[in-house]
Amino acid sequence: MNRNRENGENRFAYLVNAPMIIYLACFLAFPMVWGLYMSFTNKTIGNPASFVGFKNYIRLLGDAEYRRSILNTVFFTAVSILVKTVLGMLMALSLNQKFKGRNIARALLMIPWTLPNIVVVYNWRWIFNSTGGIANYILKSLHITNTDIIWFGSAGLAMTTIIVANVWRGTPFFGVSILAKLQTIPKDYYEAAEIDGAGLWQKFRHITLPEVKDVTILSALMSTIWTINEFETVWLLTGGGPNGTTEVMNVYSYKTAMRSMMLGRGIAVAVLAMPVLMILISILTRRMLPEGE
Repeated sequence: MNRNRENGENRFAYLVNAPMIIYLACFLAFPMVWGLYMSFTNKTIGNPASFVGFKNYIRLLGDAEYRRSILNTVFFTAVSILVKTVLGMLMALSLNQKFKGRNIARALLMIPWTLPNIVVVYNWRWIFNSTGGIANYILKSLHITNTDIIWFGSAGLAMTTIIVANVWRGTPFFGVSILAKLQTIPKDYYEAAEIDGAGLWQKFRHITLPEVKDVTILSALMSTIWTINEFETVWLLTGGGPNGTTEVMNVYSYKTAMRSMMLGRGIAVAVLAMPVLMILISILTRRMLPEGE
């Protein structure tokens, strides 16, 4: 009787999950398998594919431009995540204080995260425009510079623009996540610390930071995955220029697959990034799930 009941429950579970399984098979598993196969071919747009083994991967690893795109991706991601974490923490701490108009401030600071990315990018293109851009106008008004800075014309400044755009849009995610955890910390902790003579820094170091550590790490991991996969911001702001100094992996993959029409090699770029992303996703999943799940 129990065995029949268990079999019935299993059949019901499979039936309920069937739409999800079919969806994952059609829109996740099949494209991944197809992409993996294509990365082992010399497929070009408009021509049939022929199997070439690891030839695409060997050429990529020997390509100085590809290796530079990896370094650009690592630098762009590391700096962006660090700045977003610091600013997100400051944002959360500020919004956790009681002041008039706090709810309005919280809503306004969420705007960057809710706007469509293309709107954000074109706003930053206007801000950093060498002629008529507000960044140059402010700098000249403060007498910091007398000439228009060509933001997208030098390696350091171009990289700065894409980092600033990414940080501006991604910081509210950190701020809201950390703020939600801050509001769960019992006030008794801080009252006891004040009785013991703890100052602001000591309370932050010994109470606030340990309490928000996990959610900060989770936010950083999730944002790292998003930032590594960043394409739209970089492509629309700098196109990977000047001279490839802001060319991240996704931009390199797009140029290889669509502009050079080497689809197989372009897909191989994404396949090479998969192990890193899978490790990050695995760590993120383990931290999100309860113990024993």
